[in-house]
Amino acid sequence: MTTEDTAHDLFHAPPPGDAFCGRTNELAALQQDFADVCAGSPRLVLLEGPGGIGKTALVRRFLDSVHGTCVLHASGEENESALPCGVLAQLVGQSPLPVPETLAGLVRVPQSLHANLPPLAAGFGLLDLLSEVQGKGPVILVVDDAHWADPESLNALTFALRRLRHDRVLAIVALRDPQVPELPDGLRRLLIDTPTRRLALDGLSPGELAALSLRLGSARLPHSASRRLHSHTHGNPLHARALLGQVPPDVLLDVATPLPAPRSYAMLVLANLADCGPATQRLVQAVSVLGLSCRLRTAARLARVAQPLPALERAVKTGLLRETPAGVAPEVAFPHPLVHAAVYQDIGPAQRAALHTRAAELVDDEYTKLRHRVLAATGPDEQLADALATCARREAATGQWAVAGTHLRHASRVATSPRERDRLAVEAVEALLLDGRVQEAAELANGVPEGADPALRGYVRGYVARVQGRTEAAWTLLADAWEQCDRERDPSLAARAAEQLSYAAVMCGRAAVAAQWAERAQRLSTAQGPSRMLRFNHLIALGLSGRAKEGIALAADLPDPMIVPLKSIDLLLARGQLKLWSDDLPGARQDLLGAVANCRTTTVPLRLLSASALAQTLHRLGAWDEALIHAESSASIADDTDQSWLKPVTHGVSAQILAARGHWERASEHLRSALDVPGGAETPVAYAYAVCARGYLADARGEPQEVVDALRPLLRFSEQDGVNEPGVVDWQPLLGDALVQLGEFDEAEAVLGPFEERARARGRHASLAAAARARGNLAAARRDPKRAQAAFARAQDHAAQVPVPFGRARVELDHGSFLRRIGRRSLAIAQLQAAYTTMTALGAGPYRALCLRELNACGRAAPDLPADERERDAADALDGTLTPQELAVARLAAQGLTNRQIATALALSVKTIEYHLGHTYAKLGISSRIGLVRRLGPQSSSPSAG
Repeated sequence: MTTEDTAHDLFHAPPPGDAFCGRTNELAALQQDFADVCAGSPRLVLLEGPGGIGKTALVRRFLDSVHGTCVLHASGEENESALPCGVLAQLVGQSPLPVPETLAGLVRVPQSLHANLPPLAAGFGLLDLLSEVQGKGPVILVVDDAHWADPESLNALTFALRRLRHDRVLAIVALRDPQVPELPDGLRRLLIDTPTRRLALDGLSPGELAALSLRLGSARLPHSASRRLHSHTHGNPLHARALLGQVPPDVLLDVATPLPAPRSYAMLVLANLADCGPATQRLVQAVSVLGLSCRLRTAARLARVAQPLPALERAVKTGLLRETPAGVAPEVAFPHPLVHAAVYQDIGPAQRAALHTRAAELVDDEYTKLRHRVLAATGPDEQLADALATCARREAATGQWAVAGTHLRHASRVATSPRERDRLAVEAVEALLLDGRVQEAAELANGVPEGADPALRGYVRGYVARVQGRTEAAWTLLADAWEQCDRERDPSLAARAAEQLSYAAVMCGRAAVAAQWAERAQRLSTAQGPSRMLRFNHLIALGLSGRAKEGIALAADLPDPMIVPLKSIDLLLARGQLKLWSDDLPGARQDLLGAVANCRTTTVPLRLLSASALAQTLHRLGAWDEALIHAESSASIADDTDQSWLKPVTHGVSAQILAARGHWERASEHLRSALDVPGGAETPVAYAYAVCARGYLADARGEPQEVVDALRPLLRFSEQDGVNEPGVVDWQPLLGDALVQLGEFDEAEAVLGPFEERARARGRHASLAAAARARGNLAAARRDPKRAQAAFARAQDHAAQVPVPFGRARVELDHGSFLRRIGRRSLAIAQLQAAYTTMTALGAGPYRALCLRELNACGRAAPDLPADERERDAADALDGTLTPQELAVARLAAQGLTNRQIATALALSVKTIEYHLGHTYAKLGISSRIGLVRRLGPQSSSPSAG
């Protein structure tokens, strides 16, 4: 028996109920089928997947979610598969009602006598049992591990399932593969037939494994660690659960340390390996040293096996290795990463080091050589550290941050001097952060010793704190690092500290200060030039401090956005962002499309920022479907890579789009993620995106007090230029509008005034349109129609300067509402009709409803959306003609047979007979069997025409 065949046995203990994760779609499918069953339509579900994938856990969770129903549950067992009717006896023994006489023997006599039950009687008995039990409510029939059930039970099950027509029965059959030879052909055909719902379970996703670790009492795994666990276990919940309980947390988090196999699984693998000869053992161990797969020739040379094919044949038969097609040169591979882990970790340290040393001499690839040299190292090695650092810096120059971070980490571990070790560790942290591996970077930064260079230590910890969103701590650490740094002896470290201070200043809303730090960092940069993120941040700081034109000019010489070289993507992205804030939306879209297309191989922050900026641009342009794709994609990446500093922005933008469409649940989910960032108020710019999203959601729901509660906290950031720069977040018109609705006119005036002044100074038409609209509402509320009309006219003029459909439609809606209230209905209708058309095209449901309400108040019905197609009647039209099955049932009933006798004669359930008779009565206009006799007669062979 192979490793995969018996893995289920080793982990057969049921998992804790509270450790269930994922399977949302599968649970929803089962619950939908159960709803159909309750309505009278039987359903059959095939639940398939390898051992340990979670079939039993899914069924258990589903059963926990339904109440007031009868559950008949049985499970096959490998050592009982020869016991006749054993599974059927389990089902019968759970019946809440007396069992049919045909099955009574299953609960009265010893199991060894079950073979005396005739096969057809077993099928009829199960059908009768289901008919009786469902009289008290719907029935869920579960057969778990059906591939180990006895043939007699499976045949009876097949017989019964085929004859369920209108029964309230949900049958769930769980097995590894419907093609297993143990399954009867009839049941196999039934399970793969079209009406059967097939739920093939895959492994849990990395995110679900992270949730699983949390539910098992461990810390939630970061994305990099959960992704590695997923790759190692293929997401198998049982294997993952075993490792989460077995492996120390530091090993789970350290992706550079190999994960083991679960102990029980490893025992099985090693037992299989011990049964092989010495040549096979050496070959399998050699393959494990070379990786998950390798060329057979290389493995044979490493194992010193002259004739590898016989050894390989034995390894394949025991399930330890498999052959893979690779053209001319044969390759071998492990069937599962856990098999590789079990073999590799069983090799003793001395033998493992010797094998890696030899492997480094056999391979040609530079990276692979370095890997084997690292794994063979037993202590500091200056030459190896230099080789790793050189390789890593070459990789970093081409944007390969993941590999660079790993090599720098290894270089730090084998460095000979403490100073070099610390510097390499800091470089590794930088690479890991640029690759989005925040948790790993934090662990490594915390490992920099207290006795290290204080400037270096403060810089790396401040950098990590900044990415984690702990901006105040970041500022303190980085400022201290700047003061501690010898800027003449180490200008590179000083430049990097100044760069991070620039980022922190932007997040704090002090854009002018950020621009100064960015310029200082550029002056200190080495001959290699400033980092790409520094140039981006410099331009962003200029934009947030009112100098967007200056920033755009610094990036004016770029080629066409779609062919901008990788080294200039940062400038292209920054220019696109500044154009977005400056109302050049077509230009922003062009730049940001180029940035997104070319950012796939750059750093995680640049990828996130480009997708988020493009989403905001498309949202303002009215391309909401496309905007939402980019917004939710960037939000997902921010979550996966623990980019706390950007989560309020990415999730906030997603929530704003969804709120305007009235998708309350999804908008609320994003809003929770946007607001659920520790120390959110420490980063006012990002915080503003999050609370603005809350404000827009409340505005779409018509809740002005909630808008005010959300946005009032931003008033305390009046000194932060980034938070108050027009065109960035523009929360002031939203707050002003809500204050007007609540009658807080003076406060609304105080909010709008400074914002309008800044917007006029920058020439921001979209911001001025929104402010003028709010100003018009304020004047109207103060009963000053002349000023209100002038404000709305200004809003119309500004909105016409920028392609912002939603902003323009909001102006038309509020202007039309105002005109209606002062009695100018014809003008009001024109404004409201225009707003209605735009809101309909955008899918802005809540605002479209407002347009309809105002048009109705004007006495004018709006042109509605095209009517949907009418739903067809699900029931067949009754035309007085019976179906062949209805005719057969009616004939037997007319002859005087009872429902149970008819069910036995036609091999159907009693419930199905009742269903057909009910339909027949309705079609023929009768109410009893007497009517059948009159219409059909005892010997009649055709339905009545009357």
